[in-house]
Amino acid sequence: MGKTYEYRTTVTIGDTNLLQHMYFVHFFALQGITRDLWVKEVVPGGLESIKNGLVLITRSAHCEYKRDFYLYDKVLVRMQIRNLRNASGELVFKFYNEATMELHARRNPRDRDRKKSWDMQNPREFQKRGNGIFHR
Repeated sequence: MGKTYEYRTTVTIGDTNLLQHMYFVHFFALQGITRDLWVKEVVPGGLESIKNGLVLITRSAHCEYKRDFYLYDKVLVRMQIRNLRNASGELVFKFYNEATMELHARRNPRDRDRKKSWDMQNPREFQKRGNGIFHR
């Protein structure tokens, strides 16, 4: 397996329902946050590219849930890129409970029709940095 980009967060009251489970929609929000912070922290000129009209579009998303996260759990999101092409790529996400390192959810890499993917006019820095966390 190749390198990963990691994002850490804590489940707060605003992320949960009455049973203190993290809302399912928050998994999708975390995917977007992780992708955006990768651009900010890893891709030189990424913010400038976005300011100059680069658009990152999510064409589809899917998440396979294995276990619930609860209030104040520490979440570790790991992102990798698969099938990186000139103008698109597939993002692979795995969600772990950081205290136990148990896998709680993932974007199923075998589900070809429902993958979280993005399209863009791929500047060289995005391509170069994307290869740094390429999923093998």
